[in-house]
Amino acid sequence: MNESLISVIAPLEPGSLTAVEAFVDETVAVLRGIASHYEIILVDDGAPDETVSRARALLERYDFLRFVRLSRHFSEETAIAAGLDLAIGDYVIVMLPNMDPPALIPQFLERARGDADIVYGIRLHRKSEPFWYRLGAKLFYWYFNRVVEAGIPENSTQFRCMSRQVVNAITEIHGPEQYLRLLTSYIGFRKQGLAYAPINRTGAAIVRPKREAMHLARTLIMQHTTHPLRLVMRGGFLLAALNLVLVWMASPAASRVELRNAFAFVVIGGMLATIGEYVGALTRRLRDRPTYYVREEHTSSVLLREDRTNVVGMTSL
Repeated sequence: MNESLISVIAPLEPGSLTAVEAFVDETVAVLRGIASHYEIILVDDGAPDETVSRARALLERYDFLRFVRLSRHFSEETAIAAGLDLAIGDYVIVMLPNMDPPALIPQFLERARGDADIVYGIRLHRKSEPFWYRLGAKLFYWYFNRVVEAGIPENSTQFRCMSRQVVNAITEIHGPEQYLRLLTSYIGFRKQGLAYAPINRTGAAIVRPKREAMHLARTLIMQHTTHPLRLVMRGGFLLAALNLVLVWMASPAASRVELRNAFAFVVIGGMLATIGEYVGALTRRLRDRPTYYVREEHTSSVLLREDRTNVVGMTSL
């Protein structure tokens, strides 16, 4: 049995009521068979009170659980970032209770101890998602990987196992939005994918709401690249040149002039909106305030064996 300390981070989202107990029970059973030291960090990101009550009750059943309640709903990514800040494991695993099977933990760990510093999950299919969602995801990955060259694996999930060195690198990056899939691509290190079929504990749709998905895609793109900004600036220059040619060639008909002006205003409006998004993102980054606030934190009575410590002792000279 391995002596490394393993941390499992699980964000509790609204709708995770029926998933949290089964997830913890299965995760405990798996961890007991492969590790001597481990912890499970449940991070409440706006889950209903009943889910919170169940999570607290689990602290009385298991002695290695940690429960962190954020002050309000921030986002799934922020809840994961909070868990990374608190995790003390030699290896840290991120899982979504509703869709990630704990039975795969040994495979993720085995690869992380071998030839990879980061092992990430890749969903085998997206059959349960609506057509418009699958199409939007394909377009996003095409643009983000082929045009922007960001290097985020297509259909990757939050399920991943990271070494302590990787977690330390991620937690050194500060910003208003901490998107794990983007950060693990940005920092480098050796990566390896592991394909799996997600489960569904609650029976509800495992897709982000349309508005949230669009916000995520827009934020990921604008945090990683200025390509859209360069694109609209070049488009504005071409529009000005085209408008000059049309004015020179067109007849003096007032309707054509009005049509060109209307078209120009639409394009200029789009340019200003794109520039505004970047200015807004820059403003958020310059704000000197924490990404999240912890409302309360509860810990089981025992996390580690008495003969285990993660602090190097200092000897007098």
